[in-house]
Amino acid sequence: MEPDRPRTPGAPHPALAPAGGWLRLVREVPWLVRTRLTGARRAPAGSAPPPWWRWRLVIKLDPDRALSARALELVLATGADALLVGGTQGITAEKVLGLLGRLEAALRRPPVWLEVSSPAAAVPGAPGYLVPFVLNAGDPTWTGRAQAEALGAMLPRLGAILPWERLWPAAYLILNPDSAAARLTAAEAPPPETAVGYAALAGRLLRLPLLYVEYSGRFGDTQLLDRLRRAAGPSCRVWYGGGVDSGARAAAAARAAHAVVVGNAAHEVPDRLSEIAAAVRATPPPP
Repeated sequence: MEPDRPRTPGAPHPALAPAGGWLRLVREVPWLVRTRLTGARRAPAGSAPPPWWRWRLVIKLDPDRALSARALELVLATGADALLVGGTQGITAEKVLGLLGRLEAALRRPPVWLEVSSPAAAVPGAPGYLVPFVLNAGDPTWTGRAQAEALGAMLPRLGAILPWERLWPAAYLILNPDSAAARLTAAEAPPPETAVGYAALAGRLLRLPLLYVEYSGRFGDTQLLDRLRRAAGPSCRVWYGGGVDSGARAAAAARAAHAVVVGNAAHEVPDRLSEIAAAVRATPPPP
């Protein structure tokens, strides 16, 4: 996650400036014609679940980290429901476009979504975008200000073509105070009762469709995770990420969360991805 950076007035959006950015925008033309000129829109709320509603395994790839050709093969062989491109530090449009190019060159791959933790990650042409809001951020930049500033900069030039139908808010709850995400957002791990309150706030009061419980780098408390899922309510999906580097941990997380997000393992121990994926698939989803 990175805050927006001041730009020279009239300068192109950072996601369009690198080579390939405008080409991806041109590829949006058929969708623009279908949705804007014909009046087609996303189905009304409640009529159909979002495309990610039944996902169980998501592999998150960081554009700022090395990913060998062998690791990419192992990622694609998992049969993951989706790949999520995003990270905390060093996110640039060049890096995002480079990783997207490698993924899109694969003949068989799951959908590739973008985590818009920085305006530089908002490159055109993805089937879906997750926009994070960090519930327990100590820095208000991450509870809405950064998103408002980015939208305020984009609306005058790109407002008519923004793919609102493919943008989804995601409430993040960062529970590892030693993680890079926690340091950047000044997030402190709340006591369990408050964490449960955050989950209820996201799912029941604010009615956000997705709660991402992020331990980022270490394996978390799956009993607390189960409580968070229950508190968020039936209209909110709960994803878990952090320290999933074995089949046993994957199964434990999959019993408590609707979806398991695997990040570091894809970059650091890709040989374990097959075991992790098999464990998630073999674990019945929670109610």
